[in-house]
Amino acid sequence: MLSWSHMEWFFSFLNFDVETFLALTGSDPFSSMGYLFLHGGWILFVFVFLWIAVVYRQNYVSGKVIAKQEWILLRITVPKDSEQTARAAENMFISFAGAHSSPSWTETWVRGFKQAVISVEIASIEGRVGFYVRGERRFRDLMEGSIYAQYPHAEIQEVQDYTDGFPSHFPDEEWDCWGTEMIPTMPDPYILKTYHDFEDKVSGEFKDPIAYMLELMSRLGPGEHLWYQITLTQTDHKKMRQQAEKIIDTLKGVEKVHKKTLMDHAIDFPLKTAQEVVGTILGTPPAAPEHKKDDKALLPKLFALSPGEKDVLEGVEHKASQVGHECKIRFVYMAKKEVMKKSRAVNTFIGAMKQTNTFHMQALKPELKMVGMGSALWWFKERRNNHRKSHVVHAYKKRSDWMGMPRFFLCSEELATLWHLPILIQVKAPSLHKVEAKKAEAPDNLPFG
Repeated sequence: MLSWSHMEWFFSFLNFDVETFLALTGSDPFSSMGYLFLHGGWILFVFVFLWIAVVYRQNYVSGKVIAKQEWILLRITVPKDSEQTARAAENMFISFAGAHSSPSWTETWVRGFKQAVISVEIASIEGRVGFYVRGERRFRDLMEGSIYAQYPHAEIQEVQDYTDGFPSHFPDEEWDCWGTEMIPTMPDPYILKTYHDFEDKVSGEFKDPIAYMLELMSRLGPGEHLWYQITLTQTDHKKMRQQAEKIIDTLKGVEKVHKKTLMDHAIDFPLKTAQEVVGTILGTPPAAPEHKKDDKALLPKLFALSPGEKDVLEGVEHKASQVGHECKIRFVYMAKKEVMKKSRAVNTFIGAMKQTNTFHMQALKPELKMVGMGSALWWFKERRNNHRKSHVVHAYKKRSDWMGMPRFFLCSEELATLWHLPILIQVKAPSLHKVEAKKAEAPDNLPFG
């Protein structure tokens, strides 16, 4: 047990003499930094190194856990006269949230627990378009049950990964590719245009937002492949809802009082001390204490919002109320060098994705500074682009939820707009995988013998 002498010896390291520090700062800045380090500053470095070590170990253990997982890829085929809407896909994404777990501290930091990742994909293999869902084999019942509940006449088959056999490192003698990630331009709580916005309010006619993309995919020829992927990482929604509350309070004009935590006080103390030291040197008076604001000045400005601000407020509140996932959106166009037509495939895909964009709320854009292939690079352009090609293809094949740009939150309604099984009455692409007839049970009066 520590005695008082031991405590006194420990706190002697924290005995910070302001006059000595200021004298060293004026004569020898390097000595002043050494003095600061020896008299308490070393504690900050210890905490930083300990945190790095803990995070590194957690990532290492998580990597070993992921390597042992068994994955399954399911191809979904719907009848050619399917009349299901995007609402069915929304319900399917809500059901996928059943894969979420609430791990303990020990499971996360000692055993390397990671939330389940399910990816939904559309792939065109030389013009033959297919819809896929990929996840851990232990979630097969969850995935198939969620799909059959909304698409009872669909056929689900376990298939080999369509990305097998393609290069993961570039340059390659036979193949070339272009790929990127789609990233949001606004914080998570802002909402994209959803499938409800693609319905004519007068006639009630629905224009399928992915019909344009499927038409592009069906036009690809021999040697051309286009892959579209959305990874879904399960989440407890806490972070997104906290962000949404801040935006809602800002739009309403409500000033939320921040309760200082122990960490806030620990950070404020050295800052206030530094301000007092600087004020003493410069001879400036101390800052006056903040007066409590009158409650009448904090009245909400809800009734003064413009129509556009009201739309944003309603959109943020609507998104915050929905089930969703942390996502990554990837796109890869893989083709043999002699048939590659980058402008046609890439520009058409990005145009299809931008159908969900709005200027006053959320929008998606291709990331071209760190992940995507950039044409404006100055130094080592070809080498850097080849490195990015290898990186994005590798991340796509692994269905990684951490490689590349940070994940962002999409609610089930947004996801259903960006990915849903085709409404074949509207989508005329001839190369979609379709079931030629619906399956049904035999009638009860069927004769036997």
